[in-house]
Amino acid sequence: MKVDTVVTLADGKKYLLLLQGEFMGDEYFLSVLLNDMDEPTNEYAVLKQVIRLDGVYTQRIKNPIILSELLDDYKAQYKSEYDK
Repeated sequence: MKVDTVVTLADGKKYLLLLQGEFMGDEYFLSVLLNDMDEPTNEYAVLKQVIRLDGVYTQRIKNPIILSELLDDYKAQYKSEYDK
């Protein structure tokens, strides 16, 4: 998985991957839900990349600790943009 791609979860919802981060050796993505016309909504989610023998999967994460760590990581990655 990589930023600026769309993934579809098992429930059929599509998410655009916005930012990538790592926490405790796992890859996570901040993503935005897309509507029926593939346009961004106001709903955001953290998705975890899960690699298994039969492929790469995505799991939605609701852990606020992971979200907080990832937001700190994202801020550090784009610090120069915030300082303008």
